[in-house]
Amino acid sequence: MQVFAFEPADYRDAFERQGWVHIPGGITPEFLGAVRRFISGSFDDTRIASRSIPGKKEQSLFEFPGSGDYERELFDVICALTGLERATMTLSERHINGYDSQANPDPVPHKDRYASQISVGLSIEIPAASQLVLYPYDHLELNPFNTATELYESLAADEKPEIVMRSARQVVIDDQPGDIVAFHGNKTWHLRRNSANSYNLYLKFNDFDCDPLGEDSKTPLRREATLSALERDDIGSLYPVLSRRLDSVAQVHARHEWMETSVRAKLWGLDEVSLTPSQFRVLQSLTGDRDVDSLSDDALVAAQRDMDAVAAVRSMAQAGVVDLLTAPLGVDPQLVDTRGADAPA
Repeated sequence: MQVFAFEPADYRDAFERQGWVHIPGGITPEFLGAVRRFISGSFDDTRIASRSIPGKKEQSLFEFPGSGDYERELFDVICALTGLERATMTLSERHINGYDSQANPDPVPHKDRYASQISVGLSIEIPAASQLVLYPYDHLELNPFNTATELYESLAADEKPEIVMRSARQVVIDDQPGDIVAFHGNKTWHLRRNSANSYNLYLKFNDFDCDPLGEDSKTPLRREATLSALERDDIGSLYPVLSRRLDSVAQVHARHEWMETSVRAKLWGLDEVSLTPSQFRVLQSLTGDRDVDSLSDDALVAAQRDMDAVAAVRSMAQAGVVDLLTAPLGVDPQLVDTRGADAPA
């Protein structure tokens, strides 16, 4: 079953020029029907906590029907449409947004999480009065946080969207069931006006290997392969990368002479992981194109007498802060099994 019913090349120039595109009838009738059946039969069973976007009823984790390679189709099409790097693309979100009959008809604009480099909205059930509103021309600063709420709370009173977006240029889209809208989700303020009783499937993508929620099917496989790799005595030929689940790293200072007391890595939905300063320096040095042995030879690492790069990588990989690959990041997006060169990908 195909998802998309359009040629991405037909809309590539418009996306490049505008930063967004509306594709009427962009969903195949078969996939539209499948999503509607999922909403009627499985929405309640796959509910997830709404992440503090006012006016939203619920979010549900969408499961693609059948056993097809949906990610391959999604990545190929969205890459061709938006220009993302295909080799490092990640599906960071697959949520159905449902709004109840009392939803706020004119909510405050929000930006999607950091991992939502490209947000693709599939319109499933859209009442006649409902409209998607984008602000693609003004205040396009990146949301560096993993929720819309964290961004909102970080803004000064005079920087809140309900203030600054009053004079911003808006694009009002009268989308219909079966339509698609794509835009830069983590940079573009947006909202759904008159959202009551509407349903959208939102698919979010990035090409920087980031999946804090763990919703890309390859993310748990990579974690399993990393844990398997750690059973080996020698991990020197493996390539350490930031874990897809890594959200942020915070440095904590005591008020006494502002002494640094700890470095804490946050994994979304999991316990924080304490890092030593040496481990943090190794983490900061990871670029995805050097194996563990080359990290040990790095001048920055060599200058730190207390730093054992191999031990640091091993410890952070065990804790879920680092993943281990058999090849440089992006060389082959399917090559995530770190049990050995001859292991099946």
